[in-house]
Amino acid sequence: MRSPSPMPLAVSLVVAASLAGCATSRPSEPGSFVEKTVAAPHETRIPVDISHARATLTWVESHNTPTAQDSSNAAAKDPEDKSIVLIRFYYRNDGYTSHKVKIRTILLDASGGVLADAGRSGTLDAQKTEDTLTYPMTVRTVDWPKGTQLKILVTFLD
Repeated sequence: MRSPSPMPLAVSLVVAASLAGCATSRPSEPGSFVEKTVAAPHETRIPVDISHARATLTWVESHNTPTAQDSSNAAAKDPEDKSIVLIRFYYRNDGYTSHKVKIRTILLDASGGVLADAGRSGTLDAQKTEDTLTYPMTVRTVDWPKGTQLKILVTFLD
């Protein structure tokens, strides 16, 4: 009786290992972390352009921001007064899969000092040409005009 040659077994193991590697390779691995600093969105939308697979965070803007008069009134009457500013990210996802994401934003002054921070987890839904993720940021009313930069920390969880 002939014994099986070890070569076909070795070849089949190499082929199986390479196929397993192909099945798990992706453009961005789960847990991808992206950090970007942009201008603070006081008056207009600010482009972000953070991508993962076929999803992209395109813009960030703020709503319910304190006016200059609100800030001066707070400075005169109550410097510890707080405002709730809504941070809204616009995104596009051309892919057929949704992506779980965790976003954290930090409002910085001109010297890099932290004025406020906030964040949330959410899902970038599949096949959306434009959608939003919105969350509140609590900031001292007198500090909002001092914010010059917004540091964005994004973790793609899927």
